Amino acid sequence: MFNQKRLVSLAVLGLLVFSLVAASTVAAKTAPYEIKWYYPCNGPQRDLELIIDEANKYLVPKINATLKMFQMDFGTYAQKLPVLLASGEKFDIFFIASWTTPSYREAVAKGYLVDITTLWDKYAPKSKAQLPSGFIYGTQINGRNYAIPANKELAHQWGFVYRADIAKKYGFDMSKIKKFEDIESMLKVVKENAPDMIPLQNTVNETGYKMLDFDRIVSDTIPAVLYNDSKDMKVFNELETPEVKQYFRTVRKWYLAGYIPADAPTMTNFTEPRRAGKVFAYCGSLKPYVGEEVTASLGFPMEAVAVTPPVVQTRDACGSMMAISRTCKNVPTALKFLELLNTDPYLMNLILYGIEGKHYVKINARQIKMPPGVTRQNTGYRVGNNWVFGNQYITYVWDNENPNKWEAYKNWNLTATNAKSRGFNFDFEPVKNEIAACNAVWNEYMPGLTTGAVDPDTVLPQAIAKFKAAGLDKIIAEAQRQLDAWLKKTKKK
Repeated sequence: MFNQKRLVSLAVLGLLVFSLVAASTVAAKTAPYEIKWYYPCNGPQRDLELIIDEANKYLVPKINATLKMFQMDFGTYAQKLPVLLASGEKFDIFFIASWTTPSYREAVAKGYLVDITTLWDKYAPKSKAQLPSGFIYGTQINGRNYAIPANKELAHQWGFVYRADIAKKYGFDMSKIKKFEDIESMLKVVKENAPDMIPLQNTVNETGYKMLDFDRIVSDTIPAVLYNDSKDMKVFNELETPEVKQYFRTVRKWYLAGYIPADAPTMTNFTEPRRAGKVFAYCGSLKPYVGEEVTASLGFPMEAVAVTPPVVQTRDACGSMMAISRTCKNVPTALKFLELLNTDPYLMNLILYGIEGKHYVKINARQIKMPPGVTRQNTGYRVGNNWVFGNQYITYVWDNENPNKWEAYKNWNLTATNAKSRGFNFDFEPVKNEIAACNAVWNEYMPGLTTGAVDPDTVLPQAIAKFKAAGLDKIIAEAQRQLDAWLKKTKKK
């Protein structure tokens, strides 16, 4: 009798345990993981929640996850990202690049990113398979991957993006622009004839300083550089070069003349003046059909003129990536989402363009246009900057863009030259304290110098002294040591 009761009790207990496990399993299946995703774009979009709803309908049955998307303009993102990462706030995915603050390399050095080297193959193998090897190996740090790069143009090229209608109105021959200084006479005409327009939006982080096109082998905020075609592979302080001093004097002259906005060093939302049609020209990164792409984004006829040739540096592979935060609580699901984003045309185009019929309509399998009555000014969803999000080659193009755009990207990459240091990735760890100190100096001095807001004859010597006091010479020496070791190793291969 006792054994019978004991058996019954055990059976009841077993059923209870089974029920609890089953209940928890059902609960797990009915409670999707919420992915918190931060990225920059044209700024917060009015219809974002509609796109989130549609995305969640698609994601829940596929990976049992939902999205919470945090959209910011680029200036706000630059301010928010370092605070977000340092705070330890729990979130999942974020945009990172060689040029963000913090930079990709710096973020890795600080432990902000999840190492996805082995996880990538397990949870997002197709997103890896669609990438050229240059992106996979070019974004590795000490042989490890910490983010998924966007499959897009690999080379970079700097120049001016400008309002084609304004150039035509005043008879500008933009083909005569071969260097940064060549646009000066045009800025003068715009200033005199269109006082409500910004002649050159030479704003912080979007300045013509990039047209000097140094090979920034440490980071974008450390003045330890090479020339792309370096003969001796010696790292140097760019601030002590004649071309930098000439650039600072030029933009100072333009700033005082009113060609550059007075708030250029502190401007965070540079997209809004462009969308309002208030900007004649700005300094930008070029690629095939960039004018058509920007026209589609801004709603004004835009064209571009190159100042530098196309070049591939190590940093170009790191120019646009999605990383997983160290505070993410479900890395496999975050990777599964990035897998879909980079390989599923429906999801990618939903995130980029919104809802078919409401935010766009199809012309054919490759091209789209605005629906009747909807314009780029009144639409509720126009994130722009498609290159931020991931694989460009599965996305639609607008009706005013060349349908062969993606083939042109691939061909353009083949025309570019490689910087001598391509493949070298600097390890921050030996000089991380000096890097942090020099970043602070950059943020103190370079916004004013690169936009023309301060007198370089007075401020540049101060900046150079501050960089040296912060340990720049030690960084340069360490960069040289690592580069020499890398060169020796690559020669043996």
